[in-house]
Formats: sequence, structure tokens, C-alpha cells
Amino acid sequence: MGEKRLKRALFITAVVFLCSFGPPAPAQQTRPLPIYPQAKVEQKNHVHTDKAYKLYKLSRKENPRLKWDSCLASKATIRARRMEKRGYFDHEDPKTGTNPVWASVSQCIPANKKRTKVPAGENLARGVDTPENIHKALMNSPTHRKNILDQRFNHMGVGCYDRICVELFAGY
Repeated sequence: MGEKRLKRALFITAVVFLCSFGPPAPAQQTRPLPIYPQAKVEQKNHVHTDKAYKLYKLSRKENPRLKWDSCLASKATIRARRMEKRGYFDHEDPKTGTNPVWASVSQCIPANKKRTKVPAGENLARGVDTPENIHKALMNSPTHRKNILDQRFNHMGVGCYDRICVELFAGY
């Protein structure tokens, strides 16, 4: 066994030694490489920020108190991505049985407002459709409509990922 390892080690050392005497590599490319045809790789943009912002603008027309909140939007995008990746669509996480949004929303509340109980809400939408049609469907649902029109809410963030959009509301 030892002799076999020794021969192998010597062989590898010899190959490395011989390869180091190859032709010197040029220090710099003097002209650009020719352009070769490349396969068309379509990168799917999973995060739909334009769609999310349009949903916010439509909700703001209904409730002018709503201000865009980038922290809530970030949390909404993370939530939409998590649901899409884990293959569920529900207010409750199937693993924990709880709604993880409340912990996320509390991270967005300014320090001077953390001592008071802050009202919060969540709307979920799924499907490949225009922001206008999604908003119309939300407004046709009494519980989703209530969140959009609720005067206690003055901050909103929307995040869309693939086929899921999440609207988060908070009042602080």
C-alpha cells in the first residue's frame, strides 16, 4: 500500500513539474475575443417592484392616509417569496400554525411607538394578473376591502414575488 502511494505522489509531482514549463501566458490580451453566439438565457425577475408600487397607489386612492413604508414593503416581499418557495398560500405558516407577519411588522415600528399596541393587517393575492385586476378583486372581498379602507392604518408596504402579492398595513 505504501509503495503504491509513493508512486502516485511521484507521478503527480512530475506532472505538476512538467506543466510548469509550458509556454508563458501572455500578460495582457491585445485584442478583444471574437463574439460567439450565446444561448438566449431568459432571467425571470421574480420580484415585481413596479406591480407592488402600483398596488400601493391604487390602495392610496381608496385610503389617502396610507403612506409608502419601505420596511413593510421589504417584509411583504420576503413573505411573498417565502410562501412561493415553500408552496403554500395562507395567512398562517403551515409549519408553525401562526402568522409570521406580526413579528415582521413589529420590526418596522419606530422605537418611540413600540410601547403602544399598533394595529396591523395583511392582504394576500395570488395569480398572474395586472395590479388593477388584483386591486379590484381585493376591493370586492369584504375583509380585504376593510384592510385597505381602515382609517387606523396609515402605513403600507406591498411586495410581490412570482404569483403572490402581499400587502402589509400598520398604524403608527
